[in-house]
Amino acid sequence: MTTESPVARPRTTLFVVAQLVLISAAAVWAGVRIQHWQQAEKLPPLRSTPRVIAPQYDYDVVVSNQDLQEILAKVRLTDKGAETRINQVDHSMRYWGAAVEFNESQYFSGQAMRALMTDHRLLAQRYGAETQPLLIDAEHGVRVRVEGHVAASSHVDHTLACLAEVGTPLDFPLVTPTRMTTYRAMLQQSLRDFSLNQTEYEWSVLAYALYLEPNSGWTTSEGQQITFDMLARRLMREPLSRGVCFANHRMYTLAVLLRVDEQESILSPAVRQEVLDYLREITATLVKHQHPTYGYWNGNWPFAPPRDGEEFDTLSDRILATGHALEWWAIAPAELHPPRPVLAASGQWLVRTIESLDTQGVEQNLTFLSHACRALALWRGAEPAEHYSGR
Repeated sequence: MTTESPVARPRTTLFVVAQLVLISAAAVWAGVRIQHWQQAEKLPPLRSTPRVIAPQYDYDVVVSNQDLQEILAKVRLTDKGAETRINQVDHSMRYWGAAVEFNESQYFSGQAMRALMTDHRLLAQRYGAETQPLLIDAEHGVRVRVEGHVAASSHVDHTLACLAEVGTPLDFPLVTPTRMTTYRAMLQQSLRDFSLNQTEYEWSVLAYALYLEPNSGWTTSEGQQITFDMLARRLMREPLSRGVCFANHRMYTLAVLLRVDEQESILSPAVRQEVLDYLREITATLVKHQHPTYGYWNGNWPFAPPRDGEEFDTLSDRILATGHALEWWAIAPAELHPPRPVLAASGQWLVRTIESLDTQGVEQNLTFLSHACRALALWRGAEPAEHYSGR
């Protein structure tokens, strides 16, 4: 007969207790996660159609009507079949809108651009059945593929935001590789996936600002409570040396938050003032660092005026930095604008530069030019398609 050692009994007891503690901790953790997931399923109420951020200025010192017509006709997306990049499609659709049509068949219409991004059948027909889909089925929605190939989006929620800015309703049809659903599934999946730790905020927040009802917050799958005040402060805390397109997309989204807040309150008075103060400082920095002779900016705009030979001083970087600055100013409250001569110098530099580009130069810079041309159109009081008379 075997007798248990007196020393073994305490060890056995400790082991059992330790296991019970671990099991209890796991159960508590699982319960917390389930609670967070359940909270996350309670997504915020959404508008059926997005808010419109309408143009509100008409400054002919930025661009003349004649120059604007020439520039708009020059910067259109040519259909190159399987060589057409989706990031050019979504940029061009945002630039022209979903309703634009052109007499020349080689250029994408607005409807054709939106259809290519929302119907997998058209994508597979163009790029081949083996091409990875842009629209990815998720358990409760639709994600957009973000990878470095021809049929993928270029940034997190960029395609989502582009569809939002052209007025896409939530019930607009989406065709994925396996089912038919609606654009609502894409927006709701973005809300479920959103994390305060994600790298890019710009386009997610832009889409949310256009669709969420006032005073709408939600809980992420990580248990984070999200409000527009929190999102605005998160955008402002990033260093200016970081951010897509030399950080200008953050300024654009903050300007959108201000404009939406004018329509329906989504920011607290304190945070609205913080955003105004922040963008006012950005404007002062841009004014200080504008090229003194030519009027453009480059990637070094937060720190100094452009200098020949520095890292960010290619023509593409100049178009990018200058066009994006003019675009967010074009939708911002007038109190955030620089002096008129600053606007005039930058606008005229863009006009001269775009007019000098050949076909290859336009193709290479199409995504940047889409922002620049849209900015010039907004400064004349309307979206590009409303100005364009070449149809």
